[in-house]
Amino acid sequence: MADSHPHDLALLRRVVVEVVVKACHLTAKIQKNILDEEILKKADFSPVTIADFASQALVEHILHQAFPSIPMVGEEDASALRADPALAKKVLDHVKELMADISMEEVIGALDRGNHPGGEGLFWVLDPIDGTKGFVRKEQFAVCLCLIENGKVLVAALGCPNLPVDYTLPDGEKGCVFVGVMGQGAAQLNIESGKEFPISVSGTSDASSATYVESLESAHSSHGRHAEIAGALRMGPPIRMDSQCKFGVVARGQASLYLRVSKSPQYIWDIAAGAMIVEEAGGRVTDLTGQPLQFSLGRTVGVAALFASNGFIHEQVLAACKAEDTSHSCFI
Repeated sequence: MADSHPHDLALLRRVVVEVVVKACHLTAKIQKNILDEEILKKADFSPVTIADFASQALVEHILHQAFPSIPMVGEEDASALRADPALAKKVLDHVKELMADISMEEVIGALDRGNHPGGEGLFWVLDPIDGTKGFVRKEQFAVCLCLIENGKVLVAALGCPNLPVDYTLPDGEKGCVFVGVMGQGAAQLNIESGKEFPISVSGTSDASSATYVESLESAHSSHGRHAEIAGALRMGPPIRMDSQCKFGVVARGQASLYLRVSKSPQYIWDIAAGAMIVEEAGGRVTDLTGQPLQFSLGRTVGVAALFASNGFIHEQVLAACKAEDTSHSCFI
């Protein structure tokens, strides 16, 4: 599949990994010292921080230099920076730590270039900090980047600065990047050393012995609905964490299921990169009726509820969803 693709996937993979690693270094440093006044509220009351703006500006600026014709669907824009010069100066100063010559105009321009509507064609998708609440709590967050063409994810990376490199050693070294290339599988890289190894989903075939993961924030997904589905499958208690790190732990076999039943259609930047990496690791990602996700609909994926599994237990989970009368368009 990849061999006949016109894009240089090896080049794209290298650039994506490099820029996500840079963004991980930037955001992890900000996380250690972030102040309350550097945390803002969006119109929907979700948090956004100087790190969100700095990460998106850094990533989009680098990608625009390398691939100027490829637009971006990004979560943030520059409106808050225009309204608050002091905030803008802080964002600029952080980005300058990695790109000394960047100007305020370039930071603003990079943020504003994230306004692509999505749909058909070729475009980047970026969540500069997925799991902002986890970021603020000094816990899990992820830098999520992928390249989509006509609804297909070509290459994706999840940068997880606080995730243990070896999940059997939770207090050990932290900081990894998950990467996937269409038709070429998935891998995990150590952020500090660059050491890389292939990853694959778990071989668990009985859902009752599987581990599942869900959002730490009940506002992001229905813990109650998840518990009903897991109960029908006789599963144990979940692992809870913020961000698309959850896709990563499924992709590397730490968990066999990620449930995400929410109130409204999911944004593409919250799903696309992680979903592709799970699939390249041998797993499966669908809505609760078993339909594959659509990444050519715009800035959302068109469904409110979905799950990622190791593939082996997918049909068991689908059966449990149907038995619990759960649909991809409802939230109970």
